[in-house]
Amino acid sequence: MNTKQLKYVLVLAQEGSFSKAAATLNISQPSLSQYIKKIETDLGVSLFDRLEGSLRLTDAGEIYVEASRQILNVENWMENSIADLRENKCGTVTVGTSPYRSVGMVPTVAAEFKKRYPGICLITHELETALLLEGAARGEFDICLTTLPVDENLFSYEKIMEEELVLAVPAIYREAFSAEPMEGRKYPAIDVSQLNGYPFVMITSTQVMQIAVDELCRTHGLTLQRAAVVKSLEAQLAMVRQGIGLALVPTGIEKINGESADVVYFSLKQQLLKREVVAMYRKGTKQSRIVRELIDTIKDIKW
Repeated sequence: MNTKQLKYVLVLAQEGSFSKAAATLNISQPSLSQYIKKIETDLGVSLFDRLEGSLRLTDAGEIYVEASRQILNVENWMENSIADLRENKCGTVTVGTSPYRSVGMVPTVAAEFKKRYPGICLITHELETALLLEGAARGEFDICLTTLPVDENLFSYEKIMEEELVLAVPAIYREAFSAEPMEGRKYPAIDVSQLNGYPFVMITSTQVMQIAVDELCRTHGLTLQRAAVVKSLEAQLAMVRQGIGLALVPTGIEKINGESADVVYFSLKQQLLKREVVAMYRKGTKQSRIVRELIDTIKDIKW
């Protein structure tokens, strides 16, 4: 068994077909087919069920793929750790995150990390939450920046910060709200009762922010007009900018909006659950020293 074998099987499992896997690996399809057949012959078991038009891992294949990931993780850790010992540090660290956090958080992280480790390249992968978790489970990122909860059977994590939930309001409604400074709140705060009857830009019902809105309505007896439903915080903020309605968003998203005068922000006097932001990584992953330094850098930033 060698690294090449492990990678070939992993790519084939991910792509689901010999043609796609061969293209990814830049080899011919017959060569890949023969290579996989030889691995299966040597092992004495089939790793894939050949179905019409697709492939599916057998039980033995599942074991092989999981073991391959762990072996390659250890190999990657060894190579990174040795590289860290070199006087002139160089290399990459891969961070998975949501598009919104890539704008609102990662630039600050990159700037601070660059000061400490100018030779290290920070690579960011921006994905929706579901795809982000799938990639993290496959060990595609050194760390992911995300929010709790996470599957603790699959992932380990370290808390980085808490995000206050604030109200994004179209500027046309600016004078409609009575706000005042409040200790512990980022923006002038309003009472939630002032929101009753206003149009709101919602996100899908299973997302954390929408659950927070629903809980707010239940707790305080609010009735909100559903002005629009979108799938992302970025789309939500774009709707607010156009005056479609209000939205409950996490702090940090303001950076997406820049200096736009079309949106104003208010804190809420009532205490809401804060979103806990974490650096998450696949359980059992051996972290190189430079990845450890990246996590510590993020935790040191005064958010």
